[in-house]
Amino acid sequence: MKLTRLHVHHYRGLAPDTVLTFGPTLNVVVGATGSGRTTLLELVSAVLCSDFSGLLREPFALDYALRFDALTVDVAVRNEPPAALPATVGEGGPTGPGAALALPPGALAHGLMPSIVATVRWDAAEDARLVMRASATGFACEVAGAAGFSKRMHWSVLDRSVWTLLFMAAQYLERGVKDRLKDLLRETFLLAPPRFDESLGMFERIGAIRYAMEQRGEELFPLGLMALPTWMPGWLREQVEHEPVPPALLLRHDAVPRSFLARFVTLAGFASGTLSVDVTETTPLSQGGRLGFSGFRFAFVRADGTPVTQEQLGHGQKRLLSFLYYLDVHEAFVIADELADGLHPDLVRACVHDVGGRQAFVTSQSPLLFEHLTFANAEQLRTSLIRCETGAGQGGWRWTQPTPEEAARWFDAYRAGSMPLGAVLRAQGFG
Repeated sequence: MKLTRLHVHHYRGLAPDTVLTFGPTLNVVVGATGSGRTTLLELVSAVLCSDFSGLLREPFALDYALRFDALTVDVAVRNEPPAALPATVGEGGPTGPGAALALPPGALAHGLMPSIVATVRWDAAEDARLVMRASATGFACEVAGAAGFSKRMHWSVLDRSVWTLLFMAAQYLERGVKDRLKDLLRETFLLAPPRFDESLGMFERIGAIRYAMEQRGEELFPLGLMALPTWMPGWLREQVEHEPVPPALLLRHDAVPRSFLARFVTLAGFASGTLSVDVTETTPLSQGGRLGFSGFRFAFVRADGTPVTQEQLGHGQKRLLSFLYYLDVHEAFVIADELADGLHPDLVRACVHDVGGRQAFVTSQSPLLFEHLTFANAEQLRTSLIRCETGAGQGGWRWTQPTPEEAARWFDAYRAGSMPLGAVLRAQGFG
């Protein structure tokens, strides 16, 4: 899954009708403090999570496109006064979210009406198209131009809206279309990449994690959207399969060789490291019970045998550990503010390498990050760079990308090796 395009009709202090196209891997956002760099990352996070609940009191309108292996999802999200919503007219009259499913004006929350239209198009068949429309009072669906179903209900349309719509639509569609949605649902429903902040917010969040599993028949189900590495639920289950369940679990860095903990021990130069997890709920699984976990704590040992607690880690070490944890949790995307902050140049290089094939959106005022950018062609360079600028008055923020001519000129200089890429970009106001 890749975010390919974002069209912001209006949002906060951004210039109206801002359009950005994104590269498939590393996308770098640069600009001065106060130019909206963090706002852009938070908006990208909301789009990928399909969670606009934090914007319920704000007017906004945006469109975006998501690309999967064999299909495209186009989404239009609005939170506007009723008069501003576009109406879609069919044979029976208005059918858009501003009409048949509209919330009565007197009951509008904060004077705004949330709505969403999501269109799924499969590559294999031109007529395979699923359109879902929703407002705060219901949703409707059509398949290949024919009405599928509609349902009136009061719900939070801006809370994980697209993936919730897909999940609900799958319950009503005929099997052929439903089967096409299975892989999409599996890939997206638990997708929730947050912004990796410029300080130690992610490090503190790891320590506050609470996780639970519940026995249902023969299966053990996770509860909620938990920010755990993909391998960790299986490891937790293995540790508690035998009773009595211990009060705490201990993971050594070499127990899962490709884990964030093993990678951190190597990069930070420690001899060993452990993660301890408290078991907070212990109803036996054999009795159809539930298990809870919390209190994630780290400890390390230096090559000379000196123990190091997580409190004794330096600022850069904490950011490195939490970023590697973030990568272990989120296999498809990275959204990171000031990635290079507090890191040695060798560690910046290692972090960029470990991002791998994920689509990444990162900000940096450090020139270190630019030294690790690589581009195959001028178009990739153009779509991978975003400049945030400030201006006066309404629409003071401007988010722009290089023109095709600029990208071609910079790529030629980069390919010729006449100067480092970072120097080329900084000379043009990037970085």
